[in-house]
Amino acid sequence: MNAKEQSKTYRILKIYEKLSAGDGIVRKEMADYFDVSKKTIKRDIKAINTYFQDINNDFQNEYIKYNYQRSAYFLNDKKIKLSQKEILAVVKVLLESRAFCREESENIINKLIKRVPLNLQTDIKDLIANELYHYSELEHKTKLLDLIWDLSLAIKEKRVLEIKYCPLNKENYVERKIEPLGLMFSEYYFYLIAHHYRQQDDFKIVYRLDRLKEINMSSDHFTHCYTDRFQEGEFRKRIQFMYPGKLIKIKFKFWGASIEAVLDRLPTAEIIEIKNDEYIVEAEVFGTGIKMWLLSQGAKLEVLEPKELREELKNTISMMMVNY
Repeated sequence: MNAKEQSKTYRILKIYEKLSAGDGIVRKEMADYFDVSKKTIKRDIKAINTYFQDINNDFQNEYIKYNYQRSAYFLNDKKIKLSQKEILAVVKVLLESRAFCREESENIINKLIKRVPLNLQTDIKDLIANELYHYSELEHKTKLLDLIWDLSLAIKEKRVLEIKYCPLNKENYVERKIEPLGLMFSEYYFYLIAHHYRQQDDFKIVYRLDRLKEINMSSDHFTHCYTDRFQEGEFRKRIQFMYPGKLIKIKFKFWGASIEAVLDRLPTAEIIEIKNDEYIVEAEVFGTGIKMWLLSQGAKLEVLEPKELREELKNTISMMMVNY
């Protein structure tokens, strides 16, 4: 790199550094400092703006704008950086989820906090100090970040996986050859959604990531046509507590305190009738997990259809009564 190229590189990096720190760029001052023309500084600012447009895949917005009152260029932080409020909200969600072991959680949180100006970092640290001190990591204490990344690549590349898995309440591992379809988070845990290798039906198998004890990525690939691709969003609408089961349509009567909470919990739910503060609701769900949620509503809900589910719940309630 010659002296001219080196000075240009240094100049652009210096402008970028000042913008990132929230300082304004006055063209004449910067031109005098580097002994170049104001047009050169304008080209540098344009190059940095193009860089931001490129990495954000958004060529419609100006990421560096001229402030006429202050006669200087400033970085539009709202387009580039997470605000103090946004980072606090993300950290709160992360702490509540308990998704990661303490080491990984603290590492992520510290990096997020460092993305706000130094004088504002103390505010966030003070607001989360008690929660972080009393953070209770899950019993498995497994580091998950590398595993999440590796499995995500396997899903993207449609790689067949050979795994050893420890099912709940079983001491012996089971060995499986699977086609990974998606990764999801629910109720404290990350899950891998998969098919058995060359499985003919569409039934999904759910594996909890911390119970995966060995993973070998095969050189074999699997294929699915675009219309049959796994859609995490649609799957999430219909599953409760990550128990897949058979896809069914249910109808129930609800007269609890918050119908909004029901609709939030069951995104496929539709109210088909309202009478005397009682709601008749229909929803498409996977059959196994929904039983747990329906029972959790106690005496404020009655399943109307299908009859098989209604009978199953009656039998479960009868067995529960024996315990009391």
